[in-house]
Amino acid sequence: MSHQNVTVDCHIDRQYLVDTFEALQGCLDDEFTQQLDNSIVANMRNFSFTFDNEKIVRLNKDKNEVSTFYYSDLYQIQETTTGLILFINKIVFEFVRYDLFQPDELVLVKKYLAPYMSKNQEPKIATINFQIDYQRVYELACHVSRNQIKIATMLYILFFVVGLLEVIAKNLLASVLAFILSIIFYSMTRSNLKELAKKQVLTLNEHFRSLTCIFYNDYLTFNYQKKEGSTNINYEEFYKIEKTSKGYVFFIHKNSSYYFFYEEFTLDQQHALEERLKQYNNYSEK
Repeated sequence: MSHQNVTVDCHIDRQYLVDTFEALQGCLDDEFTQQLDNSIVANMRNFSFTFDNEKIVRLNKDKNEVSTFYYSDLYQIQETTTGLILFINKIVFEFVRYDLFQPDELVLVKKYLAPYMSKNQEPKIATINFQIDYQRVYELACHVSRNQIKIATMLYILFFVVGLLEVIAKNLLASVLAFILSIIFYSMTRSNLKELAKKQVLTLNEHFRSLTCIFYNDYLTFNYQKKEGSTNINYEEFYKIEKTSKGYVFFIHKNSSYYFFYEEFTLDQQHALEERLKQYNNYSEK
């Protein structure tokens, strides 16, 4: 029985790179995409992909080089909103945009690929475009320094009460001093945390400020938007994971962590994530 072949032509330009990384990890920084496009040599720009019922044949039209990949040998095939991602292995992949196909051709190709779609597929709990900014760093600093804030709050209350007692005792100088000390102790702690947050954001290399974070059932993936590369960390490998009043904190080690606000998740995503995290000894609610 003969099977129809489907061939599409692909030109790798900057827009194609943008579409590729948008499909793969949500987004990629514009400046870095331009740098990536500039780094591609002229004889690695034009390809054709031929699909049949069992394999895909990639032709480099600039170099006249052919590579063949059987669907059964691919690590994974992903359907995204804009195209197909065909993973040769866990790292190397090809992206073929849907708009390269005629509608009937795309239906046929998806039919060919259907038996292999479930291979190594891992459901995503949530995808978050993560920006390391002042508010995120400040909230994290408040959480990490919560014991110092509690002490500052207790001293504030103590001196405020003393001030009230001195007012009642008609000791004006002592009451004013107590009120001033209460304000100083509390404001110093908050002010120090704000300055710390500002310094951390200003000194952080811009390449590490923007990430796409993907939560899976058993691990978290960090994809940097201003450079290529990703990091997978199993939930059990984190130093600790804490649920706070405003979000989740994932500690890489004692002094390095990522803070995610609840508002970045839907309620269903929060529930699914917490059900997974509760299985680990390093998870706690603060």
